[in-house]
Amino acid sequence: MPTTAAGRRTKRQLQGERSRDEILDAASRMMSLRGYDGTSIADIARESGLPNSSIYWHFNSKLGILAAVMERGAGLFFANVTTPEPDPRDTPEVYLRRTLRASGAAFVEHPDFLRLFVLLLLSGNTPETAEIVERVRARARSNLHAVITHAFTTLAPDRAGQVADDTVDFALAGFDGAFLALQANPAVAHERLMEQLAVALSSLGREALRA
Repeated sequence: MPTTAAGRRTKRQLQGERSRDEILDAASRMMSLRGYDGTSIADIARESGLPNSSIYWHFNSKLGILAAVMERGAGLFFANVTTPEPDPRDTPEVYLRRTLRASGAAFVEHPDFLRLFVLLLLSGNTPETAEIVERVRARARSNLHAVITHAFTTLAPDRAGQVADDTVDFALAGFDGAFLALQANPAVAHERLMEQLAVALSSLGREALRA
């Protein structure tokens, strides 16, 4: 993006960035409630308070909006799903409890993104939307695989990756289930769900090592 000679963005550029964010905020809210197919450009325009022309200026199509919504949402969500280096004294369960509990906070902070993702995952939309969903899904799986690998590195460094291969899909299913449980009953503590998932993953991983 061009800037002034001093390296600062112009007032017009800043306004354009605000408008873009307002469009994405509105699209995320609407699509998370109505789904991708149930949300029109006119809906997004009404929700954002911006004209259709402004939306098309920033994004060529509704699919372009969806891609931007998912890219931004994934970036914010995965910023919470970290893979810190384990302490040599950590057991797999201790590391998983600490890491997954912190990651679970993303459920509370980014519900619109996750709700939209689940709707897209279940709707079987066009190949283009399916590709967007698959990219996010692959990133989530990769992050969880890294978490599990780190968790078992101190216990079995030469087999930690294999443990992750054996358990990552269960971990992903656990994340999905935890989010749906929170949607069904907001009173459920996400920290508790993540701790239970950590215990289950630790047990499964140790069983995989024994096998």
